[in-house]
Amino acid sequence: MKTAPDENTLTLWMDGELEGQNLEYVEAWAREHPELLAERDAVQAMNASIREQIPRSIEPPYPDFFNQRILRHIGEEAAAASPPTRKKNRFWQWFTVPAAAAAMAVCFYMGTRVGEAEVSSTSNHTVSPAPSVYAPDEDVKASMFTSNQATVIVLEGLDDIPDDLEMTGEPASPATGTVMVNTSITF
Repeated sequence: MKTAPDENTLTLWMDGELEGQNLEYVEAWAREHPELLAERDAVQAMNASIREQIPRSIEPPYPDFFNQRILRHIGEEAAAASPPTRKKNRFWQWFTVPAAAAAMAVCFYMGTRVGEAEVSSTSNHTVSPAPSVYAPDEDVKASMFTSNQATVIVLEGLDDIPDDLEMTGEPASPATGTVMVNTSITF
């Protein structure tokens, strides 16, 4: 009897609800643990005291009367919680449907125009917003240049890159032409 029974089995044993071979197994194991025997006796004495003091079931007097009052109270609370109903104006109901459709059409039109570039008033060339680059260090000046084929970011004020730093890269995807760079420093 070296292995301890699980928590559920011990609880059933303490409550006096264990039967058969499980009861025999736990009783044999508990003989080696007198503190559990004392705890079981205390739990069973407490259960007996509770059963003596509290009857198993108490029938409330006039149950139909209480049930009727409870249902009436529930109905009153539901009526108080629900918002008051208002008479609907049919004119506004007919007006809201076309207004909603017009608003959706305007939103759709504005959504199709978002991706288009702004056209300069003096020429037929498209004007793109000026790029900006953020550098968290105040000593570093960052500037960016773009062309049709590349974007170059120049950082001024940084330490020079050591000559022994190996940088290898390959295109991340053939469609974009971007390059993933891996750096490693050997000491």
